[in-house]
Amino acid sequence: MDKFLVKTPRVKSDTGNVASSSRKQLKQKTIHSLKGVVVVEDIERLKSKLELSSQSTSVLISSLQQLGKKIPPRNVLVSTKIGHTVNKLRRHPEEDVAKEAKAVYIKWKHFYKEHLSRPQIEVMCDTKTQNFRNRGKKLLSEALRVEIGHEIIEAVEKEAFYQHRRLISPAYRRSVRNMVFKLMHTDEVRNSLLGGQLSVEDFVKQHNKV
Repeated sequence: MDKFLVKTPRVKSDTGNVASSSRKQLKQKTIHSLKGVVVVEDIERLKSKLELSSQSTSVLISSLQQLGKKIPPRNVLVSTKIGHTVNKLRRHPEEDVAKEAKAVYIKWKHFYKEHLSRPQIEVMCDTKTQNFRNRGKKLLSEALRVEIGHEIIEAVEKEAFYQHRRLISPAYRRSVRNMVFKLMHTDEVRNSLLGGQLSVEDFVKQHNKV
């Protein structure tokens, strides 16, 4: 597995001091940036983007590229069914989307052939966090006037959670309230989001209360 911290050797000058020209800042990776660390929430967030019927080609490609940077363990592939989603996109009518999906599929397939027993780390939400998020989904479904299991609800809430660094913070709650209010009282925004004219990413950014 990749190392969390990479240090550059310190070179001393003739006077015994560390030579300024050889000083290097430590290059540090966060745990989420490591290929062997799979955040289940991120897999589900990207899956919701890929399965959104009104999704744009650019977002599909970007989401597939993000998936290509990770290697989900087999149990995550089974539980999220992300493998089925990627495989289905290999037959997408847009050539660039199909090409990217094929690249991800082949990469994962080759990895499992070569690293059958390699352990990986999964990061999941705790129960309290999930309960808060479910309340947010309920409010969004009421504001959008669709069933709580609708694909757009999952996509919006997961994007909001991601943009708030996967924290149920006061900022996250303010953002959800702000989005709900906007959707309830502005038909144009609600219809644009449902119709795909307004992307999920842009909608969440516009109402992001940091």
